[in-house]
Amino acid sequence: MEDIIEHFAQRLEISPDTARQGISITSKFFLQNSEPVVATGLLSMLPSSLTNMFSPDEKQEFKTSQKNISHDEIIKKISNECCNGDLQKAKKVYEEAINVIKRQIW
Repeated sequence: MEDIIEHFAQRLEISPDTARQGISITSKFFLQNSEPVVATGLLSMLPSSLTNMFSPDEKQEFKTSQKNISHDEIIKKISNECCNGDLQKAKKVYEEAINVIKRQIW
């Protein structure tokens, strides 16, 4: 996973910590918006280095409930928590994180 984060950070010219945070926030969003049965399957397919970012309570929540969080809300969260309010950079982090997650699954 560290190789993925390094590559992610280099590609977007951000720090590895920002990349890690962006992947974590996006992964959580991805799992929260999935139907519980799908989230359960995704948790088993993703690398443990990624799923270990979540507490047991969060994992249980993914497996039992579904939320409807918009892409814009997540981009804003990434912007505020990782990108010093830069929405354009946050959008790039979000899009790249989605690609990383999809590559890990498929």
